[in-house]
Amino acid sequence: MDAFRRRPHEPEDGSDFVGLAVGVLGSILLAVAMIPLRDHLDNDVMALALVVPVLLAAVLGGRWPGACSALVAAICFDFFFTLPYQSLRIASSDDISTFVVLLVVALIAAEVGIRARRGGRAARDSRSDLDRLVRFIEIAAHEGDIEDVVSSARAELIGLFGLIDCVFESGPPHTELPRLGIHGALEGTPLVVAHTDFLLPPGGVEVEVVGRGIDFGRLVMFAAEPIRASLQKRAVAVAIADQLGITLATKSVN
Repeated sequence: MDAFRRRPHEPEDGSDFVGLAVGVLGSILLAVAMIPLRDHLDNDVMALALVVPVLLAAVLGGRWPGACSALVAAICFDFFFTLPYQSLRIASSDDISTFVVLLVVALIAAEVGIRARRGGRAARDSRSDLDRLVRFIEIAAHEGDIEDVVSSARAELIGLFGLIDCVFESGPPHTELPRLGIHGALEGTPLVVAHTDFLLPPGGVEVEVVGRGIDFGRLVMFAAEPIRASLQKRAVAVAIADQLGITLATKSVN
């Protein structure tokens, strides 16, 4: 059974530029807004306030937007709040110390923001993986056309791992490939680890499609290069293939 070879569009992530804009423009605008207060508040307060845009930049954009924003925040502090004003020279030794502390604290805040961003991204990825499985189960339960169900399984696996293609091969396999076994275990290939995840090899990885004891074939996933595949992603891929097998078995009986 041949399925359609359409690939869903995955939007590019431009959040680094958003983070940079928020951090840089936020630091400048906040500094300008606080100018009327510089005769009433200590420079330490001004410096702490300028850490906020840096934290937002790191959360939204990552490391380099956070680092750039930290530098801009420090320059804004120097330019607007240290004597002589509107100059990059610093006359007071106390202000020099505050400037250095601001830069260090801003960089630390950026790193905290990066960690928070990573945690948020991991949570979003986890929800996205499970959403793919739920979406496919709903399609398999209600879609009448077998080819549309198979095409949906392929599309979800392509989006799950960022593949260049995924095909369904019915019947006995023509070639032996690495495979995702039960619970997402990667079998038949040397295991390569990146960070805490295994890498899927680019030459093709199969997932068996079996339903009610009947072997319907396999889904073969093709990547352009070795790609990181967390245990959850691999388990979701196996669950999609299992659900496809159950659907094919049910529809073959009907």
